[in-house]
Amino acid sequence: MTNSSTRRISRRALTQGAAIAGAGYASINIIGRNAMAQDASPEASPIETIPFSSTIADRATDDVRVSGFSSPAEQAIIDQQIANINSKYPNLKVTFEPIAAEYLTKIQTDIAAGNAADVFMVQNEYAQDFLSREVLLAIDDFVAEDGVNKDDFYAPLINAYTWQDKLYGLPKDWSPIGAVYDPAILNGAEFPTDWEGLRTLLQTLKDANDSTALTLNPELARWIMFLYQAGGDILNDDASQILLGDDASKTSLEYFHSLYADGLTATPADVGAEWPGDSFAKGLSSIVFEGNWLFPFLDDSAPGKAYAVAELPAGPAGKGTPAFTNAFSIFSGSKNPEGAWTVVNYLTSNEGAALAGPLGLAIPPRHDLEQSYLSMFPERAPYLSAGEYATPAQYGVGGQQFQTDTNAVLQALWAGQGDVDSSLQQIVDYANSDIQLTSGS
Repeated sequence: MTNSSTRRISRRALTQGAAIAGAGYASINIIGRNAMAQDASPEASPIETIPFSSTIADRATDDVRVSGFSSPAEQAIIDQQIANINSKYPNLKVTFEPIAAEYLTKIQTDIAAGNAADVFMVQNEYAQDFLSREVLLAIDDFVAEDGVNKDDFYAPLINAYTWQDKLYGLPKDWSPIGAVYDPAILNGAEFPTDWEGLRTLLQTLKDANDSTALTLNPELARWIMFLYQAGGDILNDDASQILLGDDASKTSLEYFHSLYADGLTATPADVGAEWPGDSFAKGLSSIVFEGNWLFPFLDDSAPGKAYAVAELPAGPAGKGTPAFTNAFSIFSGSKNPEGAWTVVNYLTSNEGAALAGPLGLAIPPRHDLEQSYLSMFPERAPYLSAGEYATPAQYGVGGQQFQTDTNAVLQALWAGQGDVDSSLQQIVDYANSDIQLTSGS
């Protein structure tokens, strides 16, 4: 799990990019996290990359199946990455098998049947579900033999795939949640930096326009940002204790719900949109809290639309945001682990990860690609800045069911069924029934 130290990724990229970003501080594939990444034409990366090399790849042979979820734009990137591997290592035959819908269900079914792809994507929220069942292959020996430096990656992303001191995947990219807004609403002022300021701004805009400025879904993936900002978490560091139900849980849920109850936020359905990004693109809201995946969607759906970017307002315990990431991991039943490792290593290497950079769906997982990210997207500096405190959310063993149950409770609360106290107790009860705790360290 995470703690105050593992939540910190890096601030050096922000200082490195200051000359580029100037005063205007302001991919992850999040299909399956209610984002709707759209097509974008991938371009050749302008990044000067470090050529990929691998001792293990030189002796790897045979077929390697790779599976994951992707938009058509990401599909083109993955196709290029795999073509590069096949070209570099003709003794390998790597193929990609996209899963268009119900990704977790399909992967779990394939694992149970013993025919999962050699390499597949694992989301951070559910990583412990996979790790605890020994369905992923530990890659520490491969990492050591090929001289892969884990310090080249953001530490919290590596920690999210570390279980009982062994590593089970390398992150492909990541994104925090940030504030994206119409700059006209502030008349040159800065975006609010704390909860009180956010509430004041939303009330002012409502009074002035008789409309709701912020579109926000009642779901765990958004409540958790307020939970972090209040100083809370779902589990303790070693996933041996449930923390929900404490003062931070109540404070965060009260604030989150009060914004909706007071008419200061709306759901996408309330305003006639499919998701918050859609409401922003259509001018149905002037503020959204979303990740990097929003920007390609805006470029496609609302080209030329003015927007500005800021970090999320801090709560009583300070700044906080979830970091959404995916790892490429190896199926423990793979018949070709050396070939599978070659694929994982290339896709997450400087050379391989750089190919996805221009698409802009997510932040590269590596420190050595920070500068190129800022050079391409200087207005997104607040997203990279959030790496200093971002937390790869993990919902524990049983987290898939816990997320489903928690979302249902939040949606009922937003619909006027129950109150914060009773809803929080329901969530705590689900945590106790859904999440299987570890024995601790």
